[in-house]
Amino acid sequence: MKRFSLILLAFLLLAGVAQAQKKAGKAEKTTPSSQVLAVFDGEKITLQDYREALKTLPAQLQWAVSQNKDLRTKFLDNLVTKRMLIKAAKESGVKEDEEMRRRLEEYKNELLLNRYLKERLGNIKVTDAEARAYYERHKDEFTTPKEVKARHILVKSQSEAGKIYKKLQKGANFAQLAKKYSIDKASAKKGGELGFFTRADMVKPFSDAAFSLKPGEISKPVKTPFGYHIIQVEEVKPPQQKSFKEVKEEIKKQIFQEKQQAAFDKLVAQVKKKWKVETYPENLDQIFSGK
Repeated sequence: MKRFSLILLAFLLLAGVAQAQKKAGKAEKTTPSSQVLAVFDGEKITLQDYREALKTLPAQLQWAVSQNKDLRTKFLDNLVTKRMLIKAAKESGVKEDEEMRRRLEEYKNELLLNRYLKERLGNIKVTDAEARAYYERHKDEFTTPKEVKARHILVKSQSEAGKIYKKLQKGANFAQLAKKYSIDKASAKKGGELGFFTRADMVKPFSDAAFSLKPGEISKPVKTPFGYHIIQVEEVKPPQQKSFKEVKEEIKKQIFQEKQQAAFDKLVAQVKKKWKVETYPENLDQIFSGK
C-alpha cells in the first residue's frame, strides 16, 4: 500500500505540472472530433493514445483512474505534458547515438520475443477434467496434517518441573500454575495456551510428547533445548482431506504452469537443434577481472 501511494503521488505531481501549463495558456481548447482528447501545435492525442498510455500504469493505478474523473483528466494532462516534452526534445536537435540505437534495438527484440512466445505458448488450456484427474492422483497433497491444541508450562530445571507435575497430579489447575511458574511469558499470560499446531511446528521431543496424548492428558516433564515442559493437550484435530472444489483453481494453476514450462522447454530444444552453438565462457574473465 505504501508503494502504491508513492507511485500515485509521483503521478499526481507530474500531472499537476501539466495542469499548471494548461491554465497558463490563453488559447481556448477545442475538440475536433469525439476521438480526439487534446491538440497542440497540430498534433492530436486520441482516445487510442490514452488507452495505450493507461496500459503502462500498474493495475492499481489503472483502477484508480477508471474510478475517478479528476484522475482521468489529470492523466490526460500528464500525457499531454509528455508528448510536448518529446516534441521539444526532437526540435532541440537531439540526435540518436549508438547507445540509443542499441537500446531501441533491445526493446524491439523484447517485443518480438514476447509476441513470439505468446503465439507459441498462448493457447495452453487446462480443463476441469484434467484438474479432477490430478486431484485423484495426488489426494495426499491436499490433506491437512493432524493438529493438537495444547498448553504448556516451561521451567529451567528438571526438579522444578517434577514438583509442578506432582501438583498437577493432585488436581492443581494447569492454567494457574502456568501463569505462576512458566518462563515462557507470552503463553504464561494465557495460562500456557499455545493454540493449534502440527508436528512440524515444534521441536521433535515436544511434538512427540504432545501428539502421544489424548485430550485432557498431561505429559511428564519433557526436555528440549528450551528447558523442561509439562504439556496438557486440550483438543486433537485429525487430518482433513480438502475437497476438489476447494483446491480446483490451485490445481489448474499448477497444471497450467507445468504445461507452459513443458511447451517452453520443447520450443527451446527445437531452436537449439536448428543452430549449432559454440560458447567461450573463459572470456567472461575479462568482465569480472576489470580488464
